[in-house]
Amino acid sequence: MKELLLTTAFAALPAAAIADQVFVCTNTNNTLHFVLYEDSSGTRGGHMYLNGLQTAVLDTYRVNDISVRGTVQGNSAQTEFVFNSSRQQVFIELTGSSELVCDARVTN
Repeated sequence: MKELLLTTAFAALPAAAIADQVFVCTNTNNTLHFVLYEDSSGTRGGHMYLNGLQTAVLDTYRVNDISVRGTVQGNSAQTEFVFNSSRQQVFIELTGSSELVCDARVTN
């Protein structure tokens, strides 16, 4: 009976999230990672890391085959990142204008 309960408990645990895409921007002193998660129904969110420390949680949605948009959750300025896997670039949109954040290395 104990084995059955343990098996049932482990089966009920959610599977670990696996990154679908990682955009990595580096310069001389800093590394910025955007980790995006996806499943069969589409993007499920993401995280932003600066020098290995998590700095933001992202709400994401897929625009098309090459672009994902992500907004920073929580009490922050209205900020939207655009991740373009074809051009391997990350953009930021503030007040209707788009600026290049970085040329990124993209891994799937």
